[in-house]
Order: sequence, then C-alpha cells, then structure tokens
Amino acid sequence: MAQIKGLFAVLAVVAIVLMAANSSSAVDCQSGTFSGPCWAWDGEQCRRLCREEGHVSGHCSASLKCWCEQC
Repeated sequence: MAQIKGLFAVLAVVAIVLMAANSSSAVDCQSGTFSGPCWAWDGEQCRRLCREEGHVSGHCSASLKCWCEQC
C-alpha cells in the first residue's frame, strides 16, 4: 500500500512538471525568419529578428532553435 502511495506521489509531481513546461512554452513561438541552428553566440541575432517580427525578445534553445517570446 505504501508503494502505491509513493508511486502516486511521483506521478503527481511528474504531471505538475509537464503542465508547467507546457504552459511556459505556450507563450513562445519559433522565429519565422531565423534560419539555421541557433547557437549560444547567435542569441543577439535571434533577439533582433524576434523584435523585428513584432515580439518582445527571443532566445536560442537547447534544440538549437530561435524562440520568440510572448507570441
């Protein structure tokens, strides 16, 4: 019985983390004008292009994509 409660607690924490991840990425969208991989040193270009697209700012992700904020 204690193992079932522990498993339920772990699943609840995982569900909360996944919901938080989905809600935080919902306000970001991928840049339509940035091409190629977005490396750490491309951050300023990513931010500039996102601002030109009408968004607040932008950032490079771990998946090497340029994401614009507050779409």
